[in-house]
Amino acid sequence: MPFDLVIRNGLVVAHDSSAQLDLAVRHGRVVEVVATGERLGPAAEEVDASGLVVMPGLVDAHVHLREPGMTEKEDFFSGTRAAAAGGVTTVVDMPNTVPPVATAEIFANKLATVSAKAHVDFGLYGMLGQANADEIAELARLGALGLKLFMGQTTGDNACPDDAAIFTGLRAAHRAGLVVGAHAENDRVLRLLASELRAAGRTDPIAHLESRPSFVEEEAIARIITLARGAGARLHIHHLSTGAGLDLVNTARQKGQDVTCEVLVGHLLLDDTAYARFGNLIKLNPPIRPASDVAALWRGVERGQVDVLATDHAPHTAEEQARANVWEAPGGFIGVETMLPLMLAQVAGGRLSYELLVRIGSWRPAQIWGLNDRKGHLGVGADADFNLVDPGAKWTIQQDGLHSRHPVSPYNGWAVTGAVRATYLRGVPIAKDGQVLGDPTGRFVTSARHRAGSTLTNAGKGEK
Repeated sequence: MPFDLVIRNGLVVAHDSSAQLDLAVRHGRVVEVVATGERLGPAAEEVDASGLVVMPGLVDAHVHLREPGMTEKEDFFSGTRAAAAGGVTTVVDMPNTVPPVATAEIFANKLATVSAKAHVDFGLYGMLGQANADEIAELARLGALGLKLFMGQTTGDNACPDDAAIFTGLRAAHRAGLVVGAHAENDRVLRLLASELRAAGRTDPIAHLESRPSFVEEEAIARIITLARGAGARLHIHHLSTGAGLDLVNTARQKGQDVTCEVLVGHLLLDDTAYARFGNLIKLNPPIRPASDVAALWRGVERGQVDVLATDHAPHTAEEQARANVWEAPGGFIGVETMLPLMLAQVAGGRLSYELLVRIGSWRPAQIWGLNDRKGHLGVGADADFNLVDPGAKWTIQQDGLHSRHPVSPYNGWAVTGAVRATYLRGVPIAKDGQVLGDPTGRFVTSARHRAGSTLTNAGKGEK
């Protein structure tokens, strides 16, 4: 039987190696991988990738596509269109929508609402809230990839659970086999500091950083690590932004605890001097930090201590992001489309290797959320989700060419080296040279554990 697609002569990158390989695809999956020059074929379509890097599609495990309830900011169609254009083939959407995804019914309604709109594959988080521990088992059954715990104020102003509710939810997550992803900031302290700064008349962008100093994150990370250890739950620290927080994660792991962490592109590429240039456009929760924290995060990446690279893609309207008063401006900015180009520039500059980029951008996220049987690599059996990258292409990011509903980006005008020439989802091109192709074909993805459980359940029903 001929292959559907063969990619020849490319440098194929994995999380731990790279080599000149040819890939064969049939029915959306990689079915053969051979050294370039070995016999492979025939195929209905062949692509000569000479001079190009073939990378697994990125897995952005932290996006806010704002649907339902805030579609004036973004929706699944526009947000996943941006992902496809930027070489991200799987996204995991957060639950702080309207309403928050705290129940199985809301989860099912959200899934039904967004499924036909996705240009890339997607997973969904549920929420760990003040009083929804009884919903967690059913959220897992419906295919939630994890639970988001908001310990500090953010978009949607979701009430932060108290410690007893957190512990109860962590125990329920452990029983359900779900990872808990924490937005780790001390809510009461950051609100106190913000109220003091507001009372003093401060409205400037740097006041946001001063209201959320390093210890606000450090305390919350220490607390959630302790509670997760007591509950036996798997823990992931979203958007870790401080060297002190990374030290706590490393210490917990050295003691055998199952805890992972992620850093954002923004926390690696911007420091607190950027407030003078960008103002409230770079307001982020937790905030853009001083250069010493940025350096600590880069050391963590280089030493393999950082598991995941993500964007926290957080769209708002152009009007909202133009507000001058920091307390009236929203937190977060877009990033899913620019992540890979910005990181390819870091590879070109010698700060990252392709292998490390694949490790934190594809391989480890797929592992942590149970997708690595099909996502995050290009081995036999994997979904044929990949990018063809021109490593030497020099170009400039222009926000008017981005695909989000409100393409306002701090990276507008940044010169980068390395361009995504084509993005493939299950062996079919969904974007070429930044232009999205065709109608949405993305699918809802669940963890391997969930798929195995569904198979067993269905088999059992069939036997009755």
